[in-house]
Amino acid sequence: MPNLYDSLVEALRAHWKAHDNAYPSCIELTAADLQALNAERKLINDTMNFKQAEGWEDVFHGAKLQVGATSCLVLASGERVPVALVDAVSTS
Repeated sequence: MPNLYDSLVEALRAHWKAHDNAYPSCIELTAADLQALNAERKLINDTMNFKQAEGWEDVFHGAKLQVGATSCLVLASGERVPVALVDAVSTS
């Protein structure tokens, strides 16, 4: 099943590799994707009893999150790279 969290991690890793470990300007997600991502993150943190830092909903692995028309990484140049959903890794 495609997973937004894993897709964002893959996109960040590819960006870091291609840009000498630099962060993108931000990650733009549609309102629905941002809500789904934060709901998943909250569920995991609540289940594991992790304390969430103030403003956790606005940052993903150090990259700023914001609502946009499409789900993409925004590069320093302003270029938008779409986030492609990837299948979750199977451990079987």
